[in-house]
Amino acid sequence: MKARVLQSTSLVTMLALPIVSLVSVGTLRQNAAPKNEAKAAAASAFEGEIMDNDCAQMGSHEMTMKDTSLATPDLCTTYCLRFKKTPGKYVLYNAATKMIYQLDNQQEASFFAARKVKVTGTYDQATKMIRVTDITSGSTS
Repeated sequence: MKARVLQSTSLVTMLALPIVSLVSVGTLRQNAAPKNEAKAAAASAFEGEIMDNDCAQMGSHEMTMKDTSLATPDLCTTYCLRFKKTPGKYVLYNAATKMIYQLDNQQEASFFAARKVKVTGTYDQATKMIRVTDITSGSTS
């Protein structure tokens, strides 16, 4: 008889845990929703080229490519990020406005090295950094 009571108690516990977990997750999602909506409302789109910070400060890859005999901007970006004494970081450079934006998500930016992109995210003017939510490839005008 005790074995059946223990089995039924264990069964009730096993059935109740997923329900409690679902209620907790639902409550967490409801509480997080307004914050996520606020972030989405503050997100902006930025266009430019993903490049290394050194070449962005010069406004192009031209000088580095000439000095190192590199053939393409993506090779230049890779060189500047990996092989210089002081490795660089990926940034978004807008040639039209001459603006350089730091990017918080270096890993995602690495997939778009030396490409024209549209970056969606929240811009922090004090640090000149974009908190990236999305990067898409595309031509900029």
